[in-house]
Amino acid sequence: MRRLEPARCGAWLVWVFLALALLYPLGRILALGLGEGLGPTLANPYYWGRLAWSLAYGLGSSLLVVALALPLAYAFRYRFPGRDLWLSLATVPFVLPTLVVALGFLALVGPRGVLGVDLYGTPWILFWASAFYNLGLVLRMLVAVLPALEPPLAAARTLGASPWRAYWRVGVPLLAPALLAGGGLTFLYSFSSFGLPLLLGGARYATLEVEVYGLLAYRLAFPEATALILLQLAVLALVSLLYLGAQRRLALSLSAAPRPKPLPPAAAWRLAAGIWLFFLALYAPLLALLARAFAAPGALASAWTGGDFTPGALALANTLRFAGLSLLVALPLGFLYAYAVWRGERSLDLAGLFPLMVSPVAVGLGYLLAYPGLSGSLVILIGAYALLSYPLLARALLPAFRAMPKGVLEAARVLGAGPWRRLLRVEWPLLRPALLSGTALALAAVVGEFGATLVLRRPEWATLALAIYERLGKPGAEPFQEALALAGLLALLAGGLFLLLDRGRRGLG
Repeated sequence: MRRLEPARCGAWLVWVFLALALLYPLGRILALGLGEGLGPTLANPYYWGRLAWSLAYGLGSSLLVVALALPLAYAFRYRFPGRDLWLSLATVPFVLPTLVVALGFLALVGPRGVLGVDLYGTPWILFWASAFYNLGLVLRMLVAVLPALEPPLAAARTLGASPWRAYWRVGVPLLAPALLAGGGLTFLYSFSSFGLPLLLGGARYATLEVEVYGLLAYRLAFPEATALILLQLAVLALVSLLYLGAQRRLALSLSAAPRPKPLPPAAAWRLAAGIWLFFLALYAPLLALLARAFAAPGALASAWTGGDFTPGALALANTLRFAGLSLLVALPLGFLYAYAVWRGERSLDLAGLFPLMVSPVAVGLGYLLAYPGLSGSLVILIGAYALLSYPLLARALLPAFRAMPKGVLEAARVLGAGPWRRLLRVEWPLLRPALLSGTALALAAVVGEFGATLVLRRPEWATLALAIYERLGKPGAEPFQEALALAGLLALLAGGLFLLLDRGRRGLG
């Protein structure tokens, strides 16, 4: 009788979870959207306008982030004071909750902003926020890729090509997969963005995701909401396929480890000054948030006890409790998914991106349609958290799986170790650093999750994100100051957990 290998067993478990937590709820959305809602929605020019703006926001954000990340990546090829620090800090915004980032921009350039310039309700604040979020991911990707361009560029110059001709004819084709992967990832996050357009864009610059939530929360228009989700899924599916193809080409052709080049001291300090000024300007909203959040200690004390709002103490306890419970599901799911794909379960490769394609608001709506008997149950909330976080863990593990030394694995097999023994005794120890890094990303995503929580919420489930949103819904300076204080606390919690686990990863590495 053929033994059940770990990869096949893991693949079946992941498929069962995806069927229950994603595919069946999406099927209910499809049935309702194709049945009642699609025709009237497609006939309404207002919804086409929301789609056009969402596409423009996603595409514009991609172009902006790539245009900023490419010259920065070339600058990071050199050694200068603060290089490693800024490269590490570049990815911290990605793990910050959307409410924290939105409050930071409101604190800096909102109606009560410290700069005295009100960008609320304009596209500029949204593009700035998108660059704040996504620049670090694309920068890290390009910094890892650029050293691999040097040998082919040197060969082209040896054959007589000018520097520009060598770059456009040789460098750009090799760099294209990384640019497409980074741009595609930025598009995925920006096009389906919810928290930032909801809090910063106003009614004029609402994305499809915000429109879906409005239809659900204020009109209970399930058919129209599901039809908009179908339009969103169609766009995200196409972009995800392009992203997956670019990621595969990138993984196969570019694998050199970056080594910064030395510079003369004067040049290194000039470069450092420019990089520091750029990042300080980019991160100014976060600095404004922290400055205003802790400028009035009484606001945090008032928010902690609650008063007319959800107490901050309860919100923090809920946030930590839900994060811990969701990790109990997301950790084995992410590991099994990455392991199965590495071992050749190709069918899971694209399926593992489905949770990134589906918005948190759509996940919440799907659960309400698919499992009405579980409405108000903690099971569907934890299921949503696990679904939205395990792909981040899995995507951190996949490169580590693919980078494993084949000689060590082959030696273990020759010495008689079976698949399960190789997994536990050889592969697992090599994966612990990547596992910690992926856990940091998954945990930070869960701590600040907003969209699904807003759809599935119950009063006693209020997290820090919901407590902040509750205060933002009330006029006056005092609720806004309490929201800033809780946002500062949430920023420290998410960033601190990420840096703590990432530091542990480096210690193991």
